[in-house]
Amino acid sequence: MTPVPSRGRDMGERVCPEPHNTLYLEHLSAYELAAQLVPDGIAVDVGCGHGYGAAHLAQGGRRVLGVDVAHDILAVAARRYAHPSLAYACTDARHLGVRGGSVDLLTAFQVVEHLADADGFICEVARVLRPSGVALLATPNALTHVGIPNPYHHREFTPDDLTALLARHFGHVRLAGQRRPAEVYELEAGCRAVRQWDVLGLRRRLPRALVGWIVWAIARWKRVTPPQRVPLSAFPLSTRTADAYNLFALCGHSPLPPGWPAQAVSP
Repeated sequence: MTPVPSRGRDMGERVCPEPHNTLYLEHLSAYELAAQLVPDGIAVDVGCGHGYGAAHLAQGGRRVLGVDVAHDILAVAARRYAHPSLAYACTDARHLGVRGGSVDLLTAFQVVEHLADADGFICEVARVLRPSGVALLATPNALTHVGIPNPYHHREFTPDDLTALLARHFGHVRLAGQRRPAEVYELEAGCRAVRQWDVLGLRRRLPRALVGWIVWAIARWKRVTPPQRVPLSAFPLSTRTADAYNLFALCGHSPLPPGWPAQAVSP
């Protein structure tokens, strides 16, 4: 994988930082969980995209490097989320350009399923982590993501698949599952119903603030909480993985924090 412009093959999976986007809320909840794991030190966010997650990590006193393969997406991130403790680098996930044994926290959310060489990526993660560092990864659960294959994914992982991949490089691996609130499915069904009438794709030309208002109106129509008011705590982790929507994996070279994934996410 080499640096590419945002017209590259996986750009359809990019999550924009919009409060009406439930996928954005899912991602942001993951970054908040990561922030609670390591309060300071050096963090690397692989597949940082628009930069909102890396910026979230930088707020807590960490020095953060956001890494992505798309240089023009990174240029936007650097302008929108400038922070004295945050830098960006356009590089391959298998060659992060970071000194070995120097990273306290590495995050990679919805990344590993996009990689042809997932094992090479995890090998690089293991290389850059400190002996006391941790990596937190998230990926769709192949047991629950059924139907039409996602064209942007090289491979999706079951809990056993993900554990086997990580255990080749780490002595300590722990999995958790993330579920979506029932209201999210109701809202998405409503949005799909409305999109059926937009045969010309006019929604792509609307101001984003207007799109947010439309999503709010759909939520009221479906009698669910508008995404703009959904707290991050609505996307908790649990030890149940078989029926989870997303899989999370915490791994490291040393024993992992006790009790994880019991951490609560702040609203």
